[in-house]
Amino acid sequence: MVTINDIEAKTMSPEKRQEAKKDLFAFYVGRPISYLLTIPFINSSITPNQVSYLSLLPLGIGLLVTLLIPTLAGQVLAWLCFFLWNLLDGVDGNLARYKGISSPMGSVVDAMSGYAAMFITYLAMGVAASYRSALSIWKPEWLLVLGALSGAFVIFPRLVMHKAINTVQTQESQQLKGRQNFGLAEVIALNLTSISGMPQVFMLIAILLGWNDLFTVGYFLLNGLVMILSLRKVLR
Repeated sequence: MVTINDIEAKTMSPEKRQEAKKDLFAFYVGRPISYLLTIPFINSSITPNQVSYLSLLPLGIGLLVTLLIPTLAGQVLAWLCFFLWNLLDGVDGNLARYKGISSPMGSVVDAMSGYAAMFITYLAMGVAASYRSALSIWKPEWLLVLGALSGAFVIFPRLVMHKAINTVQTQESQQLKGRQNFGLAEVIALNLTSISGMPQVFMLIAILLGWNDLFTVGYFLLNGLVMILSLRKVLR
């Protein structure tokens, strides 16, 4: 029988481990659980791409629950959906590397799922914040807009970076893709903004304490700052 250790040994090279460890929550919490969740898929006929498509389902359900059930229980349920996406996002890669069936299109589908998660998660928190605003200075419609913009801020520099890599094709542009050259500031930014990392922890805390508006405004400012710095690095 396949074990978690078997999956980890076959899917995590020393180089990949060094990069993955920089995203603390994803590495120490999300990834081990994803190994466990990968086991049922290994002996099935489900492909990694199908898992990537499947991961879109909890994202859609999470957003729908946020819209239709504006209560604490509804928001916790939505968070569980987003965390399930996080786990499935690890399962598709685990499955591909374990079975040795990765493909360029698989990377595209995985990126599509990640972009959807980035936008939907912050949008959903903006929706939740509009229902449970603790700061009277924030109008509900403002929080909706800030949540949507926050998601866009995360995606936009990635689109510019990939265009730069595909167009310029210089050694420096290729280095933009990996985490191997990240300094301390970049590692901190990664942990604070990676949608499979600490934002999920802060999101749950905000939901439980009724701080959805603080989360939405705070990440609007943080994601905006990181976007500006990222664009500066790509376009310099």
